[in-house]
Amino acid sequence: MGKLVKIENALAIRKSADLSEYLKPMSRDIFLFSTKIGNTYKLKDKIPLLKLEVGERLYFKHVESKYEDNVIAIYTKDDHLVGYVPEADSAIFARLMDAGKMLFANVKSKSHGTSVPLIDIDIYLQDF
Repeated sequence: MGKLVKIENALAIRKSADLSEYLKPMSRDIFLFSTKIGNTYKLKDKIPLLKLEVGERLYFKHVESKYEDNVIAIYTKDDHLVGYVPEADSAIFARLMDAGKMLFANVKSKSHGTSVPLIDIDIYLQDF
């Protein structure tokens, strides 16, 4: 038997503990900004970076650094580090993430630089 729950002035029978099935129709991705993946030259393992495909979704983690404020690391769905949001672009995104907002990126284009590929990304806010 389902459980009766209230969702934005409407009642629904909930058959599972996961509310994501109800939130998906109400969520949307809001485009925020285009940039490049930064600091790729610092990566110890460049293979995940080389394997990125156009359209691939990437995930952000706000990480601590003793050298910079507002460092946002960029990861693949398999949790491989592929670089960072450039420092000049990261302050607002870090504040949004600190406020609990879900940000992600999609690979927009990929070209080859001298030693590592240059990856353009579009950054989105997932709004619920």
